[in-house]
Order: sequence, then structure tokens, then C-alpha cells
Amino acid sequence: MADTPWALYMGCVIPNRLPYMEVAMRETLSYFEISTQDISGFTCCPNPLTLSHIDHEAALAISARNLAIAEEKGLNILTPCNGCFEALKGTAACLQEDAELRAKVNTILSKTGHEYKGTIQVKHFIQFLFEDIGLGTIAESVALPLNDLVVATHIGCHILRPSNLLNVDDAQRPTILHQLVRALGAKTVQYPDEMDCCGYGTRPADKDMALKMTGNKLENMKFAGAEALVVICPACTLQFDLMQRLALRDTEDKTPLPVFYYPELLNLALGISPDKMGFNLHRVKVNPVLNKLLPDLALPTT
Repeated sequence: MADTPWALYMGCVIPNRLPYMEVAMRETLSYFEISTQDISGFTCCPNPLTLSHIDHEAALAISARNLAIAEEKGLNILTPCNGCFEALKGTAACLQEDAELRAKVNTILSKTGHEYKGTIQVKHFIQFLFEDIGLGTIAESVALPLNDLVVATHIGCHILRPSNLLNVDDAQRPTILHQLVRALGAKTVQYPDEMDCCGYGTRPADKDMALKMTGNKLENMKFAGAEALVVICPACTLQFDLMQRLALRDTEDKTPLPVFYYPELLNLALGISPDKMGFNLHRVKVNPVLNKLLPDLALPTT
């Protein structure tokens, strides 16, 4: 369907901690007949919250090395991780704008036998679904409309900002994820702190504050009528799914809210069997939603 060759950049968190996100992404790519390659030699992106604040040029060089490896193979980069996307796309944008900085980074890269020339694209997987596959194709491909499902969305911080470098969506009022969910037939809700951080980045400094941030968002989602939460970022997934029970501990409504990676919902709507995805690996059970969409499954809800 798409002629441009893509290298998959999975990052660290998804393969190591959230393999079901990778499974769902690959199922989607297979359904739409998108050819991708796994590249040996990719390293950490690196995380935009860590090394870049300690040694900016070193962080750029690590990112640029990954870009150069894909570039040498004539491949663009497709990544499902918000943090990896910000690191790689941000680096590409910075080096494109600043020839002097690019020369400094390439001096560092020369020691590894690489040179970054700036000839490839970096796209987040959600951006790819929206721009390259398109809402029309997705909607036309739906075999199981999710008409009765009401969801909240959380797009995450690092796919949007810095907006002048990433240019994916309106950083203040993003709509891409809402539109992608609605293309499946589901309804989306808006809630007061939709643009607030999930809390993941705060956790190393103040765990209690991070959990409060997460709990507040979950409460507002449920108050708005959401039956599930849709995310696209592995860090946000860890915070909302893995930490949810702790986050709800001090809230009035402790009812768990199932958390879905967008391609999981997309695949269900496309008619792909839930057995092909790792729903059993979610910390918060998604069975109530699966039973609603596919009542013949009759999965246990507790």
C-alpha cells in the first residue's frame, strides 16, 4: 500500500516491558501490507528526559547515529514510541536547521564510521496511520464497528512538543487520536485535564505526586463517561496500566479503567482475532470491553 521503505525503531521499553504493543503494531502493518525492516545496530534513542539535559551534543550524536544507519540503508524510520520519536525527529530537525551543529555531531559520528546527511523521514506510527494509510481507508476497512464503545484518549507529551520541531498535531488541541478512534466507530470524550502529563516523568522525583496526577486523570475520564482509555505511548501505558491500582487508591471511584494501545482497538475493528494479541498481559483486565465488543467470548471479568 505504501511504497516508501521503512525501518522499525521499537526502542527499549516496548520489546522489554510491553511486548503486546509490538505484536499489535506488527498485526496492523501486516493487515495493511506495509513492508518494514528490523535493523541490526540501532541503539537507545536516547530518552529525551535524560542524557540531553546532561550532554546535548552527545545525545544528538547517539540519535544521529541511529538516523545515519537507517539512511545508509535507504530507509525512513517508523517508531511506536513517543520518547523515541521526539529524540529522533527532534534530532533530525535540529541538525537540519543548524549546519554548524550538524558538523560537530558528524565529527563525533566519524569515529563510528557514520555520517548523517539528513535525507530520511522519521514518523510516529500513529502519524503514519493518519497520514499514510488515512482515515478513509481505516474506516472502510472496519469489519467490527465499535459503535457502542465510549473512550477517553491520552496522546502523551513527547509526540507533540517541542511543537516547532515535531509538527505532528496542534500541541494545545490535538485531534489526530480522537479522529483515529472515531474512524473505528467508537465515541471519544473530552475531560478537563486531557492535556496534562500522565505522571510517568514525575515518578522518579515524586512517586506520590505522579500517582495523584494519574488518579486525577482517570477520575475525570470516568466522570466524562469513558469505558476505556486509548493511549499510544509506552511510558503512558506503563503509568495508566501498571500503576493504575495504586493511582486509584486515594480516589473516590476505584473502578478500574481498561487501557488499550490504539492498534489493539484498530485490530479488533479490522476483524483480527483477539487471540493474536496479548490482552492477557495487560495489568488492568480489558475483558469487560472485549465482552461488550465480542459477547461470544464470555471472558471472566474478575
